[in-house]
Amino acid sequence: MNRSMMHALANQEARLAQVISWRVVWGAWLIVCGLGCSGCYQSTVVPPTTSIAPPMRPAPVIPTPMEPFSPPTTHPMDPITKKNPWKPDSESREWNYIVLHHTASDSGSVDSIHEEHLKRKDKNGKHWLGIGYHFVVGNGKGMADGEIEPTFRWRQQMQGAHAGVADFNQHGIGIVLVGNFEKEPPTAAQTASIKRLVGILKREYSILDSKIVGHGDVKATECPGKHFPMSEVRESIAFLDEHAAVDAASGPSWKNSNDRRQLVLNTARTSVSLNNPSGDSRK
Repeated sequence: MNRSMMHALANQEARLAQVISWRVVWGAWLIVCGLGCSGCYQSTVVPPTTSIAPPMRPAPVIPTPMEPFSPPTTHPMDPITKKNPWKPDSESREWNYIVLHHTASDSGSVDSIHEEHLKRKDKNGKHWLGIGYHFVVGNGKGMADGEIEPTFRWRQQMQGAHAGVADFNQHGIGIVLVGNFEKEPPTAAQTASIKRLVGILKREYSILDSKIVGHGDVKATECPGKHFPMSEVRESIAFLDEHAAVDAASGPSWKNSNDRRQLVLNTARTSVSLNNPSGDSRK
């Protein structure tokens, strides 16, 4: 091998070693840089925080206002008895009596009785103005059962034509119940209604118990019939009026209808006048 060839081979080995060393240095630098960069960009993992809600407070309890306590009344009373639902618009007449009747018929109404009474005449031969009563209480046949209907005589505060005695027509409130109480008693609804009506009228016009009478107490007639509950009506009136108990206790006990009729007539001190329309119901 000549010297030139040996010199060329040495140069090649030197360049090869230089390349190898350079690659080693380059690789080392890359490794170092890679580690450094990875350290710079390493993400920091932060564990999520757990939010703890504050304890819930119970809703405030608002007390319900209590209604004022009202003690029960000692003697409960139907509100209807505290006022007069039949109070007329006209100026009130002087009323001293309540006279109770029956129609002595199975059915009837204000209209039918009015038509019948228009055909009647007084002692002077003059026709009646119409129905002679102030109130009619129905039995379900012609009027509703227990229905109370005032007539024109009550609305206009006119004298009645029902008793056959002047003072009881002039100052007596005539009430008739539809039915024949010689055969059977009034219906339960009629009984309740007549007690209400009589109780209110008695209180409104200060009518004494002794002046609440049946037609048979002022004239010789069977009206309002043997089955009419007169004593029951009077007892209910005594409950409604604080003075009724005294009146009932001090009142006379009647042996028969003639005794009562005579006393009622004597108390009334009536003077029957032929010029006074004192029509009678014929019952």
